[in-house]
Amino acid sequence: MLERIGLRFESFVRRFMPDPFVLAIALTLLTFVLARCLTGHGFVELFDFWLNGSPDPDAVGKGGFWSLLDFAMQMVLIVVTGEAVARAPLVQRGLVALASIPRTAFSAAAFVSFVAMSVGWFHWGLGLIVAARLACEVAAQMKTRGVKLHYPLIGAAAYTALLIWHAGLSGSAPLKVNESGHFFVKLIGVVGLRQTVLTPMNLIACGLLLLLVPLIVAGMTPPPERSVEASDELLAARNVERYAPDRSTLAGRIDAAWFWSWAIALAGVVVLAVFFAHKGFDLNLNIVNFAMLIVGMALHGSPVAYMKAAAQSMKGVTGIVVQFPFYGGIMGVMMGSHLNEQIAGVFVQLASAKTLPFFTYLSSVISKLFIPSGGGEWAVEGLVMMKAAKTLNADVGKTVMAVAYGNMVGNMFQPFWALPLLGIMGLKAKEIMGYCLVIFCVACPVLGGILLLF
Repeated sequence: MLERIGLRFESFVRRFMPDPFVLAIALTLLTFVLARCLTGHGFVELFDFWLNGSPDPDAVGKGGFWSLLDFAMQMVLIVVTGEAVARAPLVQRGLVALASIPRTAFSAAAFVSFVAMSVGWFHWGLGLIVAARLACEVAAQMKTRGVKLHYPLIGAAAYTALLIWHAGLSGSAPLKVNESGHFFVKLIGVVGLRQTVLTPMNLIACGLLLLLVPLIVAGMTPPPERSVEASDELLAARNVERYAPDRSTLAGRIDAAWFWSWAIALAGVVVLAVFFAHKGFDLNLNIVNFAMLIVGMALHGSPVAYMKAAAQSMKGVTGIVVQFPFYGGIMGVMMGSHLNEQIAGVFVQLASAKTLPFFTYLSSVISKLFIPSGGGEWAVEGLVMMKAAKTLNADVGKTVMAVAYGNMVGNMFQPFWALPLLGIMGLKAKEIMGYCLVIFCVACPVLGGILLLF
């Protein structure tokens, strides 16, 4: 049954889903129309919000077309530094060994999804890169053994790293409210991880997803005659072009010297040790990128070898660079016109203290379409929902996790965060999103039910 459903969803999405960039433009126009109709702001004002963000000086997140440039650069580095580490000879050998574990197409889909979600719970960026590289290696080994593997399904399995991330240790919303100076500290105080990520409710939710989703993914495995294998050219692209330094000249010997990379790596280890000693287990994006850069340089042995490996990953960042400004603009229109409050207010009016987390979850799922970023969505929805939680005397930590759940499950219909993975694997969004929609149809009611039960 799952196999038939998966193929039908895949066929539907392949025929009707636009390119992610076209989707970003369409959502921009839809946001303008909704803001004009529901908030009464004129188009001149909305264009100003789109470019410059909210004029409210007290707004948590102002948005605006160029507001996500810092975040975009962080995302580019997630892909580049992660790919550079994955292309190191030592890591390649580890991936080869790990990819040899599954022996059938069914077990391969379940295995990739399980690893992706497990690593993604600890850190979403690392999980996405590890899953993409593992999926490529699994596909290559299966093809060598003569096992027909449906490559788009393996891509969807890798993308499930983003299904669980916001309930894990790198989740934007729970980490933000755990900071002493977070946006809403005067309203709700500091909300520790024991009230959000480490609650029995959240651990049970993550455990259910970790057990259920890999089986759902594996159950959608099509028969061999309908499988679409990765091309030889695509799999060949995963091979690392080894750096061969010219040692016949002094400049070549300097370029190939291990001293430069190891000196920086040693300095980096000291910096990381001091950071974690003072900050604890704070895996923010800057620290992850810094650690990946240091590890990658050490593994490749020389700065030039590292740059050669990093350069091979640049093709996977084009979508990030071009599309991020448009989602920043959408955020600016929503914040400036208070459209976000209009959407969230509909659900808040229906809620009680018991049901507020559930209705917050539904609101977050809808908002995910317009604001893919977890941190951005928290900035847009957080204040409205935290005020409602205090007014209704609802569980604040549970309401925070409801925003997180809606954001992470929404990744299964919003292809934005798949862009790095698609660049690494050489796939198109429409090739994996049909399978992701099936996962959404399963995971969405599961998470909603958990919020109602606890």
